[in-house]
Parts: sequence; structure tokens; C-alpha cells
Amino acid sequence: MQLHKLIIIGIDAADYQLTRNFMEDGDLPRLSAIKDQSHFSCLKSGTPPHTAPGWTSVTTGVNPGKHGIYYFHNFSTSPATITNSTDTSTPRIWDYVQALNEKSAVVNVPVTYPVHAISGSIVAGIPPWYIDERSVYPDDLLKRLKKADYEIDTPMSRSLEKQPDLLINRLLATEEKRVEVFLNLLKEHEWSFGMIVLTALDRLQHKLLGKGKIESKAVRRGYHEIDGLVGRIIDSLGGGINILVVSDHGFNQRPVAFYPNAWLYEKGLLQRKSSIQYRITRILHDLLDGHLLWLPQSLKKRYQGANVVVHTIDAMDLAKSRAFVPGTDGIIIVKSKEDERSIISGLAELKDDSGRKICSIYTRDQVFKGDKLGFAPELLIIPRDDVNIRSDPFSRRVISNSGNFPKANHGPNGIFLATGPSIRKSGSLDVCLEDVAPTSLALMGIRPPDFMDGRAIQEIMIEPHPFDSLKPIDVTPDDRIYTFSEKDEKHVMDYLRRLGYT
Repeated sequence: MQLHKLIIIGIDAADYQLTRNFMEDGDLPRLSAIKDQSHFSCLKSGTPPHTAPGWTSVTTGVNPGKHGIYYFHNFSTSPATITNSTDTSTPRIWDYVQALNEKSAVVNVPVTYPVHAISGSIVAGIPPWYIDERSVYPDDLLKRLKKADYEIDTPMSRSLEKQPDLLINRLLATEEKRVEVFLNLLKEHEWSFGMIVLTALDRLQHKLLGKGKIESKAVRRGYHEIDGLVGRIIDSLGGGINILVVSDHGFNQRPVAFYPNAWLYEKGLLQRKSSIQYRITRILHDLLDGHLLWLPQSLKKRYQGANVVVHTIDAMDLAKSRAFVPGTDGIIIVKSKEDERSIISGLAELKDDSGRKICSIYTRDQVFKGDKLGFAPELLIIPRDDVNIRSDPFSRRVISNSGNFPKANHGPNGIFLATGPSIRKSGSLDVCLEDVAPTSLALMGIRPPDFMDGRAIQEIMIEPHPFDSLKPIDVTPDDRIYTFSEKDEKHVMDYLRRLGYT
């Protein structure tokens, strides 16, 4: 069976409204061309809108209740462990391609480390941020990537934040190298499916969005530069190939800070450790970070992104705490049903000085469905559109409009664009993360399996594929098991803190 070729270009954190605005202003010529000639819709992210479950849902077609990835940490283990690819056994798009003896090229999809042997080639995304022998397949890719100084993520610093153009240049250099690797892989062997995820917009918006005119101009430039890289990929492919451009979530300006761990502490549900070590660590990081660009490379990597190194997990006594919020995306770990009920009622009534509610709160079975529901966080906070969840347990205020905290965070509305010989011009549709995989399979000529939560979006196809003509594929997941070493766990945890996830 000859598959129709398909490429997915992932743009982490590309926001629907910002993308529309920049299109209207003429800043995104390549994405605008797709919109005008083919298809563009808002893509609804998951709850909460988070990178790890988001890209896993994109590539599997199922919600976290089935694939089992909820965060970059797995809090169903004791102690918590770093999420890795073996925490899910759900087949990915490239597994279906391999079942037909066709090849794929996959670069930088989060939660694919450690990689497993595939028909084709794969380079893992975060976590972790470093490249080793478990990051690539085939094995000879490792030497090539190291020789090219390939980076999974760009080292960050507060000094870079203060120089937005330099920050963009550093991020763009990483992305250009990533695109070069991806295009070379496509040239080196026959393929039916390719996927690359570009992460610069997520890093850029975490650092700059909502801070001021200079920073807003830099964010606009970042979108423009990524638009150019999308164009480079499309131009290199020539004609006759279907292309999807998708993001895992959007990004919103959020000028109001909400500290749920401070609220849990006030209610006696969270136990803090001494603040002395916590505060000393922050001071040391801040001092080092100001001189980051002049430090040796080994220390740069250790302290990259130190402005967001808030060791909130280390600052909490998890063994003695009855509930805690591990990061900025709204998941709450709760140890008893009785506490769940009190937290739900308490947070549902929490209001700011103007009398407006801060958030909505849901139980896991209200959001997720599937046999991996037991691995899910017990509660999920959905903050108001202008509210940014912060995890610092030492904040003196539960709700604050002032202070030195990021003024933006993940939002629910990503992007979905489609173009190619099988795609017709069509109006906006309701699209969610889980729709991407079945749509991809249908465009290649593979019947999406019935267990997928998403649907193949037939409305965008010139000649929708009748499902009885598609080849059904049964992919039996293997029983790979992997755990990070204690040393690697620490390094990865530090890295996630630097990105602001804890």
C-alpha cells in the first residue's frame, strides 16, 4: 500500500488570536497564504493547556485519560518521577506508518525520550534538554548532532530577557539548526510521514509577552521569524505533499498572579520547609544569572533561565502536605477525598478585590476519560483569562496585581492550518488536539482506529476518504520501561524549573 505523504509542522504555543492579528498586519506571509488558499481554524487545547499531554494527544489521537501523560512529572509514583516516553503505551502516528513498512522522520516532539527504534529516524524532544544515546535513532545521528552543536533548548538567562533581539537571535539559531536537521533527514531516506516541533515561541512568550512595547515588538518578530522557517520547510518539500501546521496550546497575557500554594498553606493543607534555603538559592541564582553570558559553558547550562528558578517543590514538605500545586498549569495533587471537597468549595468562592472569581475547579473525572484516569491529578484549576498561576508557597498574598512575575502563560486556543493537494479551501471548524492524529492518518490513507477520541476532519478534504477504503492497522504497543537515574532526575527537574514548569 502506497501512503500519501504528510508533514506536521508543530509550533509550540502559537496562539490563535495573536496569529490572526499578525496575519492581518502582514507579518506572517506564509501562514497567511495557507489561510487564504486552504484551511485555518482555532485548535482547542487540553485542560489544562500543557505541553506534555498536548503533544502526546496530538500524536496519539486520545485524551490523557487514555495515554496517561498529564504533566512533565508523574505524581502517581512516590517520589514523583520525570515523565518519559515509556509512561505511555499508546501508538503514535509514526507507529501506524511503521506497521505498513513505511518510514518517518520525527524531530523534537516532547515526551519521546527515550526514543525507540522506528522505521526511519527520530530525535527526541524535552524532557530532558540534553542529547545522549537514548535521544536518537539510528545511533549514528548522535555523533552528527553533537558535531553540529545541536540543542534541544536554547540556554536562557535574565540578561537575555533584557535584550529581546539577542534572545530572539539565540532562539532562532537553535530553530534554524533544528530545521536543517529535519530537512536533511527527509533527504536521506524515503519517507511517508514527517514531523517537527519548533519551540521558540513558547520560550519567547514566557519571557516577554505582556511586559511592554519593546517586548511586544519582539514577540511579533518571533512569530514572523517562525513563519519564515515554516516557509522554508514548505519550499524544500516541493508540491504534492499535504501539510498540517498545529500548536499544542495558545498564550494569554495574564497580569494577575494567583498563588494557590499560599492559599493551601493558609488553610493548613500544605506544609512548607524553611524559607532560608529557598531564599538563599534564589539570591545566588539571581546573582549568577546577571553574569550568565560570561560564565563557562558548564555553569551556563547549570544556571540557564535562573530568573524562573523558584524551587517550589523543594520548598514544600510533600510528605506532610495534604495537597500542593507543583507548577504553573493548574494541577492539584490531593491526598484525600475530604480535602478535595473543601478545596473545590474554597477555590470556587475565591474572589479578587473587585469581587470577580479567580478560577473554576474540576475533578479529574470531569475532564479525562480512560483506563489511565488513576494516574491523573485529582483536581484541575482553570484560571480566569487574565490570571496567571504561580506556585511560590511563600507569597504573602494569594492574589496580586503587582510583583516581578511573568505576565503571560499558556492559553486554550492554538492553531490548526492545512494545505496540500488533498486540502480544499474551507471555513473555520471546531478542531481539538485529538483530531490531528486521525486526520493525519486519513490523509495518508490509513483508517484511524476506533479507540481514538478525535475524528478525521473530512470537511477539509477535497475528496474525503471513505473509511471502508482505508487500510485498518493494528499496532500492538511494546512493554518498554525506562526510568531516569537519580542524577538525571535532578538535572531534568532543575531544567523544568528553569522553564517555569515548577
